[in-house]
Amino acid sequence: MRSLRGVSLDTSRHILTPAACQKDEGAVAAIATAGSPLRQALRLREFRLLLGTQLAVGLTQPLLFFTQGWYVTTAAPEGKAVLYLGALGASRGLAFLAYVLFGGAFADRFPRRQVLIVSQFVSLVMTVGIGALLLVPAVNDGEGWLLPLMIALFATFGLVQGQDGPTRTSMLRDVVPEAALSSALSFFFMLVSAALLVAAPFSGWSLEHLGIGATYLISATGPAAILACALPMKSAGMAADPDARRESVWENLRGGLRVLAEEPAVRWTVLLTWISTAAGLSVMGVLIGAWVKDVLLLGASGWGYLAVFWGLGSVLSTTYLMTRSSLQHRGWLFLGACGGLGAAVLGFSFSRSIPIAFAFNGMAGVTFMVMNTVSLAIVQAMVPNRVLGRVTGLLLLGGGLMQVTGLLVGLLAAAIGIEHTYTAAACVIMATTALVALRQRPLRVLD
Repeated sequence: MRSLRGVSLDTSRHILTPAACQKDEGAVAAIATAGSPLRQALRLREFRLLLGTQLAVGLTQPLLFFTQGWYVTTAAPEGKAVLYLGALGASRGLAFLAYVLFGGAFADRFPRRQVLIVSQFVSLVMTVGIGALLLVPAVNDGEGWLLPLMIALFATFGLVQGQDGPTRTSMLRDVVPEAALSSALSFFFMLVSAALLVAAPFSGWSLEHLGIGATYLISATGPAAILACALPMKSAGMAADPDARRESVWENLRGGLRVLAEEPAVRWTVLLTWISTAAGLSVMGVLIGAWVKDVLLLGASGWGYLAVFWGLGSVLSTTYLMTRSSLQHRGWLFLGACGGLGAAVLGFSFSRSIPIAFAFNGMAGVTFMVMNTVSLAIVQAMVPNRVLGRVTGLLLLGGGLMQVTGLLVGLLAAAIGIEHTYTAAACVIMATTALVALRQRPLRVLD
């Protein structure tokens, strides 16, 4: 047992059902000294099943993201696309923010495998229902009140992310031995990046050739595949924090906040991730459909190919991180990635040439994935497993803040122009990163 300023830290990495516990621990012991850390992890059946869920997310969530964004871009009244895209981002973000902390608490309070199964079944039902609506011609055209209605329904995507992110990320600690956790985490995110190389161009092709409704329905294969992987799993069959059910959910949430209060490095990792994600992805994610259509003068396929470069950058960065047996100088690596994301957004804001825009989008993919992976590695290493879901939920709040910020940047883009909005977002990221690097020594010196 270790301690984190008075908080008990259980280093056990395998929370299993009683019937499976002895068998899984024997498997971990058998591979503990064999091969590279990643090979050790890949020999575990439970990790491979968890990777299957990650691959399903990587292949199908971009379909949802592109379809929702392109639907709003094409159905919005002339000249109002940035405002409606901002409303789309805000609706998803508010749903995510309202739920993600509870999602993290549920991931600690109940068996994570069961939480994953229930949430993905609900996701499957919602995705099929919305996809069926988009096959109706009047809905597909966004006539009258139907466009705001669909934006409200798209907000359910934020609810799904609010439960899925904390649950599956926390499950890594349940299925992977500590010595292999760093490489396993990098590989976990590399799968999503690699899948984007296929999902992004397919999304553009599908939108142009199959239509919005059919593309949305195809994305329902994602939760179906996750269920197929989660049902045979045996890990995460017991609650990570059994005592949490004796307390209220609000008290559970305070347990996660106490970790932030006591650990400056974790606190500033979370806060800087929020700011960088909110400022960077609000323009590179929420407004990107308008940039592709109005500035680069490309269609849905062009948007898909632009996203391929983000995916290529993400694959390169996660592949490098994956080859490291352990991450060193994590503080500076995290700070450098945040500053690099700001620089990439700044370069993108000045680019009108398609090749240059694609290159800066690739740079943004590199830096964002390093920031995302290293921030999660810091949290995984420093936070007790029993509160890991809650702190992971706090870290992932940045995704919701990004969506809500999308409404603000949409209004700003309508007022001062989309090009100046991108530049302002880049300056916010770089200035905040520099300030944190100068003033927060616990994060700077984190190894």
